Amino acid sequence: MHNLFAALHIIGALSAYLFAFLLFTQRVASTRHRIFCIGYAVAMLTAALSGFGIYNWGHPSVFHVFSVITLVSISRGWYAVHQYRQSRDRGHLMNHYFNMAYSFMGINLAAIAQLMRAFSYDSTAQYLTILGIAYLVAITVANRLIQKVYFQRFSGWFFAKPAE
Repeated sequence: MHNLFAALHIIGALSAYLFAFLLFTQRVASTRHRIFCIGYAVAMLTAALSGFGIYNWGHPSVFHVFSVITLVSISRGWYAVHQYRQSRDRGHLMNHYFNMAYSFMGINLAAIAQLMRAFSYDSTAQYLTILGIAYLVAITVANRLIQKVYFQRFSGWFFAKPAE
């Protein structure tokens, strides 16, 4: 059973990367963007839900917290699109952007932790220290990209007046 969850988790995570790459190459709000967004969300939900069956089955761990954060982030991103469709308030698109962008940052942080497991460490404390530093650097860089660089690409969508 553990192997099934691990396989689903890996397939979900790798699929999420593929869909994220495809998303980054599409025009916002295009049909392809929507299709790839659905694929990304389903892949992320698969990775997050299957994560509950991998780590310490029956006992909560820090990885379960990350899975919950992913579930909340993806759900909020989808709900923001639903709210936008109901109200046409483009502020919901900004909410969608940030939730989906931070969910992608989350999968990158998980990838860093998995890659670091390939190396040997003298102690758990050493591993956690190095992981903490790597997370700090990754979060700083990703946050800068999300807040400044990529935000500029979409800001026209967030603040445009709706057509009457």
